[in-house]
Amino acid sequence: MADIKYSQVQSGLVALAAATAAEENAARHRFNRLKNKVTEADRNYSNIVRLGFDPLTLADFSTVGQSLVGQARMVLDAANVAIELNGMALQAGRDIDYRHGGMDRAIASNPVPPANREAYNNR
Repeated sequence: MADIKYSQVQSGLVALAAATAAEENAARHRFNRLKNKVTEADRNYSNIVRLGFDPLTLADFSTVGQSLVGQARMVLDAANVAIELNGMALQAGRDIDYRHGGMDRAIASNPVPPANREAYNNR
């Protein structure tokens, strides 16, 4: 016999589903930080162009900016996936609670009196 009860598994799954929200939030924050860095890099690039820096320096700044843009795109993709998966996980958690936890609560709050065994045995 297992050392874990079904209700513990159920509670664990609901908690894991809720924990995915933290991953979604972290992805959103990382994207916002990168977006701010991209904006700053673009502003800096515009400033050094106005100042008349040489083409090699401009190329270096452009490479840094492109790297940030690439990172931001990848983080945005990851954030979108995290949002979608979070929604699925939360729905699964609600489904688990509805299908199983709701039944447990209903039984606990409205106990059914035992049936007359003789009625079942005498056919």
